[in-house]
Amino acid sequence: MDERELKQGDVGELFAEKETKRGKKSIILVCGVIGTVTLAVIVCCVFFLKRDQGYQDYTVQMKQYYVEYSEAYDYWDVITVEYPYLEGIDEEVQGQLNTLMYDAAMDRVNYWHLDPSEDVKAYQEEVFSIFCSDVNCQATYQSQYLLSLDYLEWYSAGHPVWATNGTERTLMLDLVTGQSYELADILEINRDFARCWDKSLSDRLEEEYGDEEDLDILVSWFTQSDEEVNEDFVCRPFFYLTPEKDFVIGVSLDPILWRAYTYEPVSWNFYARLSYDEIEPFKKDSGFWDKYEKSEPAGEVFPCEDKKENIWLGEDAGIWDYEY
Repeated sequence: MDERELKQGDVGELFAEKETKRGKKSIILVCGVIGTVTLAVIVCCVFFLKRDQGYQDYTVQMKQYYVEYSEAYDYWDVITVEYPYLEGIDEEVQGQLNTLMYDAAMDRVNYWHLDPSEDVKAYQEEVFSIFCSDVNCQATYQSQYLLSLDYLEWYSAGHPVWATNGTERTLMLDLVTGQSYELADILEINRDFARCWDKSLSDRLEEEYGDEEDLDILVSWFTQSDEEVNEDFVCRPFFYLTPEKDFVIGVSLDPILWRAYTYEPVSWNFYARLSYDEIEPFKKDSGFWDKYEKSEPAGEVFPCEDKKENIWLGEDAGIWDYEY
C-alpha cells in the first residue's frame, strides 16, 4: 500500500470517527429534546390537574387595619377596617388576591382619607372634624375554586353624626386563575333581569312591583349608565354567594363629595336574593359557571384576633342611640 493509500485510509477512519461522534451527539440531542418535552407535558398535566381540582386546604385569616386619633391629620380619625388574608394557594395568585382584598376593604378610606383628590381635600377643609370608618368583612362562601366576600361599611365623611353613610361592596374571586368576577361578567343585564330582581326585592319589602320606567332606572344603575346619578354617586353593582349557593345581587350608591353630607345615617344599598334557577336565563358564557357548578365547601376561615370596636360607628356605639 502506497503513501497515498495510507493517507486515504486515515481520512476514512477519521471520517468514520466523526460520523460516530456526530451520531452520539444526535442521540444526546434527541434525548434532551424528548426529556424537555416530557417535562413540559408533566408540568402542563400538573397545571391542568390543579385547575381541575382547585384547592382544599387553604385558609382565610381575617385581620384589621386600626387607627384611633392619629396625629397625622388636621382632623381626628377613627378607623377599624376588617380585611381577609389568604394562604395556601399558588403564591403569585395568592399575592395578587391579597392585594385586591385589602384594597377593596380600604376603598372609602383611601377615597376620603388616605389618598384624597384635590376636590376631596377642598371638601375636608370645610367639613371635616373627624373621619370614621367601620368595615366588617364576611366570607359568605368558599369552595375549592371560589371565594365570595361581602364588605359592609359605615363611614363618616366629616362628622360621625351628620355625615354618616352605609355602603356595601363584594368580591367573587377565582382561586385558580386569580380573576375577580363582576356581575356583568356572568349575567346579561337587561329589563327582564331587572324585573326578576325587582320582584324579589319588592316581595321582601312587601312593596308594589316597579313599572317599566322603574325597570329602566334599575338597568341604568346596574350598567352604571345613568349620567345624572353618576354625577353625584358611584354606582356599584355587586353580588355574592350564600352558603346555599344562592345569589345576593345588589347595587350600592356611594355619594360623591357633598352628597355624603347627611343629617342622619343613610344607607344607599339595594339588594335581592335570587336562586340559580331564577337567574339561569340570564347567564353569560363565563368560566365562572363551570367553577360554580363543580364547587363544594373547602378551605377554612378564621376570625380576626383582638378585633377592635369602632368607638363612633361600632355595633354598640352611641350614634345608633342618637335621636335625630
